[in-house]
Amino acid sequence: MAWDQTWEEIFKSQEWGKYPSEDLIRFIARNFYGTASRKEIKVLEVGCGTGANLWYVAREGFSVYGIDGSMTAIEKAKKRLNSEVLDWTGELIVGDIVKLPYDDDMFDAVIDVEAISCNSFGNSELIYNEIFRVLKKGGKLFSRTFATSCWGDQTGEEVSYNTRIPTQGPLSGKGTVRFTSKEDISKLLSKFEITELEILERTYDLEQRIIEWLITGIKN
Repeated sequence: MAWDQTWEEIFKSQEWGKYPSEDLIRFIARNFYGTASRKEIKVLEVGCGTGANLWYVAREGFSVYGIDGSMTAIEKAKKRLNSEVLDWTGELIVGDIVKLPYDDDMFDAVIDVEAISCNSFGNSELIYNEIFRVLKKGGKLFSRTFATSCWGDQTGEEVSYNTRIPTQGPLSGKGTVRFTSKEDISKLLSKFEITELEILERTYDLEQRIIEWLITGIKN
Protein backbone atom coordinates (compact mmCIF):
# COMPACT_ATOMS: atom_id res chain seq x y z
CA MET A 1 0.00 0.00 0.00
CA ALA A 2 1.33 3.44 -0.98
CA TRP A 3 0.36 5.18 2.23
CA ASP A 4 2.35 6.38 5.22
CA GLN A 5 0.25 6.76 8.37
CA THR A 6 2.42 9.76 9.29
CA TRP A 7 0.31 11.86 6.94
CA GLU A 8 -2.92 11.12 8.81
CA GLU A 9 -1.41 12.71 11.90
CA ILE A 10 -0.10 15.64 9.87
CA PHE A 11 -3.52 16.37 8.37
CA LYS A 12 -5.10 16.10 11.83
CA SER A 13 -2.62 18.38 13.57
CA GLN A 14 -1.85 21.18 11.11
CA GLU A 15 -3.43 23.30 8.45
CA TRP A 16 -2.31 22.71 4.89
CA GLY A 17 -2.08 24.94 1.83
CA LYS A 18 -5.40 26.22 0.51
CA TYR A 19 -4.44 27.32 -2.98
CA PRO A 20 -2.87 25.67 -6.05
CA SER A 21 0.54 26.52 -7.46
CA GLU A 22 0.94 28.71 -10.52
CA ASP A 23 2.40 25.86 -12.56
CA LEU A 24 -0.69 23.70 -11.96
CA ILE A 25 -3.01 26.57 -12.93
CA ARG A 26 -0.96 27.00 -16.10
CA PHE A 27 -1.29 23.27 -16.92
CA ILE A 28 -5.08 23.29 -16.54
CA ALA A 29 -5.52 26.60 -18.37
CA ARG A 30 -3.31 25.67 -21.30
CA ASN A 31 -4.89 22.27 -21.87
CA PHE A 32 -8.54 22.65 -20.90
CA TYR A 33 -9.77 26.24 -20.73
CA GLY A 34 -10.87 26.12 -24.36
CA THR A 35 -13.17 23.14 -23.77
CA ALA A 36 -16.79 23.84 -24.71
CA SER A 37 -18.32 21.69 -21.94
CA ARG A 38 -16.06 21.73 -18.89
CA LYS A 39 -18.18 19.33 -16.84
CA GLU A 40 -17.34 16.61 -19.34
CA ILE A 41 -13.63 16.95 -18.51
CA LYS A 42 -12.67 14.57 -15.68
CA VAL A 43 -9.59 15.45 -13.63
CA LEU A 44 -8.15 13.03 -11.05
CA GLU A 45 -5.64 13.96 -8.36
CA VAL A 46 -3.67 11.15 -6.72
CA GLY A 47 -2.77 11.97 -3.13
CA CYS A 48 -5.14 14.94 -3.18
CA GLY A 49 -4.68 15.81 0.50
CA THR A 50 -7.08 18.48 1.72
CA GLY A 51 -8.04 19.40 -1.82
CA ALA A 52 -6.44 22.76 -2.67
CA ASN A 53 -5.82 21.75 -6.28
CA LEU A 54 -9.22 20.13 -6.80
CA TRP A 55 -10.94 23.15 -5.24
CA TYR A 56 -9.44 25.30 -7.98
CA VAL A 57 -10.24 22.78 -10.76
CA ALA A 58 -13.85 22.44 -9.54
CA ARG A 59 -14.27 26.24 -9.37
CA GLU A 60 -13.25 26.36 -13.02
CA GLY A 61 -16.15 24.06 -13.84
CA PHE A 62 -14.40 20.72 -14.41
CA SER A 63 -15.41 17.40 -12.82
CA VAL A 64 -13.00 16.46 -10.04
CA TYR A 65 -11.94 13.14 -8.56
CA GLY A 66 -9.54 12.74 -5.67
CA ILE A 67 -8.01 9.79 -3.85
CA ASP A 68 -5.92 9.91 -0.67
CA GLY A 69 -5.01 7.49 2.10
CA SER A 70 -6.04 9.95 4.81
CA MET A 71 -9.67 10.00 5.97
CA THR A 72 -9.03 13.35 7.64
CA ALA A 73 -7.71 14.89 4.42
CA ILE A 74 -10.66 13.63 2.36
CA GLU A 75 -13.16 14.91 4.93
CA LYS A 76 -11.54 18.36 4.88
CA ALA A 77 -11.48 18.41 1.08
CA LYS A 78 -15.15 17.43 0.83
CA LYS A 79 -16.15 20.02 3.42
CA ARG A 80 -14.44 22.80 1.51
CA LEU A 81 -15.88 21.78 -1.86
CA ASN A 82 -19.38 21.45 -0.40
CA SER A 83 -19.22 24.90 1.17
CA GLU A 84 -17.36 26.84 -1.54
CA VAL A 85 -18.16 25.09 -4.85
CA LEU A 86 -21.83 24.20 -4.52
CA ASP A 87 -22.24 22.78 -8.01
CA TRP A 88 -19.09 20.60 -8.06
CA THR A 89 -19.29 17.17 -9.66
CA GLY A 90 -17.16 14.06 -9.17
CA GLU A 91 -16.07 12.18 -6.03
CA LEU A 92 -13.39 12.09 -3.35
CA ILE A 93 -12.47 8.76 -1.79
CA VAL A 94 -10.06 7.17 0.67
CA GLY A 95 -7.93 4.64 -1.16
CA ASP A 96 -4.55 3.36 -2.31
CA ILE A 97 -2.96 5.03 -5.32
CA VAL A 98 -0.88 1.93 -6.16
CA LYS A 99 -4.10 0.28 -7.34
CA LEU A 100 -6.53 2.92 -8.54
CA PRO A 101 -10.23 1.92 -8.23
CA TYR A 102 -11.19 3.41 -11.60
CA ASP A 103 -11.98 2.07 -15.05
CA ASP A 104 -9.50 2.13 -17.91
CA ASP A 105 -9.51 5.26 -20.10
CA MET A 106 -11.63 7.28 -17.66
CA PHE A 107 -9.81 10.59 -17.11
CA ASP A 108 -8.77 13.51 -19.29
CA ALA A 109 -6.04 14.55 -16.85
CA VAL A 110 -4.30 13.22 -13.75
CA ILE A 111 -2.52 15.48 -11.26
CA ASP A 112 0.28 14.50 -8.88
CA VAL A 113 1.77 17.17 -6.63
CA GLU A 114 4.51 15.48 -4.60
CA ALA A 115 2.31 12.51 -3.68
CA ILE A 116 4.13 9.92 -5.78
CA SER A 117 7.45 11.21 -4.44
CA CYS A 118 6.43 9.86 -1.01
CA ASN A 119 6.73 6.31 -2.39
CA SER A 120 9.55 3.92 -3.18
CA PHE A 121 10.84 3.67 -6.74
CA GLY A 122 9.05 0.35 -7.25
CA ASN A 123 5.71 1.63 -5.99
CA SER A 124 6.14 4.83 -7.99
CA GLU A 125 6.49 2.78 -11.19
CA LEU A 126 3.26 0.99 -10.32
CA ILE A 127 1.46 4.28 -9.64
CA TYR A 128 2.55 5.90 -12.91
CA ASN A 129 1.47 2.76 -14.77
CA GLU A 130 -1.93 2.92 -13.04
CA ILE A 131 -2.26 6.57 -14.03
CA PHE A 132 -1.48 5.62 -17.63
CA ARG A 133 -4.19 2.95 -17.48
CA VAL A 134 -6.95 5.25 -16.22
CA LEU A 135 -6.10 8.11 -18.61
CA LYS A 136 -7.97 8.38 -21.89
CA LYS A 137 -5.97 8.22 -25.10
CA GLY A 138 -4.54 11.71 -25.44
CA GLY A 139 -4.99 12.32 -21.70
CA LYS A 140 -2.45 14.47 -19.85
CA LEU A 141 -0.36 13.90 -16.73
CA PHE A 142 0.97 16.69 -14.52
CA SER A 143 3.55 15.46 -11.99
CA ARG A 144 5.62 17.55 -9.58
CA THR A 145 8.31 15.61 -7.73
CA PHE A 146 11.40 16.33 -5.63
CA ALA A 147 14.71 16.12 -7.51
CA THR A 148 18.04 14.72 -6.42
CA SER A 149 20.25 17.38 -4.78
CA CYS A 150 17.14 18.94 -3.23
CA TRP A 151 17.48 20.00 0.39
CA GLY A 152 16.99 16.81 2.42
CA ASP A 153 18.52 14.46 -0.15
CA GLN A 154 21.38 12.48 1.38
CA THR A 155 20.15 13.14 4.95
CA GLY A 156 18.59 10.67 7.34
CA GLU A 157 18.14 6.96 6.70
CA GLU A 158 18.18 5.54 3.17
CA VAL A 159 15.38 2.96 2.97
CA SER A 160 15.59 2.06 -0.74
CA TYR A 161 16.89 3.41 -4.04
CA ASN A 162 16.94 7.25 -3.85
CA THR A 163 14.36 7.01 -1.04
CA ARG A 164 15.08 8.31 2.43
CA ILE A 165 13.54 9.37 5.71
CA PRO A 166 15.09 12.85 5.58
CA THR A 167 16.09 14.76 8.68
CA GLN A 168 16.32 18.06 6.83
CA GLY A 169 14.34 19.88 4.19
CA PRO A 170 10.65 20.46 3.39
CA LEU A 171 9.60 16.89 4.22
CA SER A 172 11.66 16.35 7.35
CA GLY A 173 9.43 14.56 9.86
CA LYS A 174 6.94 13.54 7.19
CA GLY A 175 8.01 9.96 6.49
CA THR A 176 9.71 8.66 3.36
CA VAL A 177 10.67 10.79 0.36
CA ARG A 178 11.98 9.65 -3.01
CA PHE A 179 14.35 12.03 -4.79
CA THR A 180 14.21 11.73 -8.59
CA SER A 181 17.13 12.01 -11.00
CA LYS A 182 16.65 12.95 -14.65
CA GLU A 183 17.51 9.37 -15.61
CA ASP A 184 14.81 8.06 -13.27
CA ILE A 185 12.08 9.98 -15.09
CA SER A 186 12.35 7.98 -18.32
CA LYS A 187 12.19 4.74 -16.31
CA LEU A 188 9.30 5.76 -14.08
CA LEU A 189 7.20 7.19 -16.91
CA SER A 190 8.28 4.77 -19.64
CA LYS A 191 4.75 4.47 -21.06
CA PHE A 192 4.26 8.21 -21.45
CA GLU A 193 5.49 10.65 -24.03
CA ILE A 194 7.14 13.39 -21.97
CA THR A 195 6.02 16.68 -23.52
CA GLU A 196 7.52 19.10 -20.99
CA LEU A 197 10.27 18.77 -18.41
CA GLU A 198 11.25 21.71 -16.24
CA ILE A 199 13.21 22.38 -13.07
CA LEU A 200 11.63 24.50 -10.35
CA GLU A 201 14.21 25.78 -7.87
CA ARG A 202 14.05 28.15 -4.92
CA THR A 203 16.24 28.79 -1.90
CA TYR A 204 15.53 28.86 1.81
CA ASP A 205 17.48 31.36 3.92
CA LEU A 206 19.55 32.06 0.79
CA GLU A 207 21.33 28.77 1.34
CA GLN A 208 19.22 25.61 1.11
CA ARG A 209 18.02 24.66 -2.38
CA ILE A 210 14.56 23.16 -2.88
CA ILE A 211 14.54 21.54 -6.33
CA GLU A 212 11.56 19.92 -8.05
CA TRP A 213 10.83 18.43 -11.45
CA LEU A 214 7.72 19.61 -13.28
CA ILE A 215 6.74 16.83 -15.67
CA THR A 216 3.98 16.86 -18.26
CA GLY A 217 3.22 13.67 -20.15
CA ILE A 218 0.64 12.38 -22.60
CA LYS A 219 -0.90 8.97 -23.23
CA ASN A 220 -0.60 8.38 -26.97
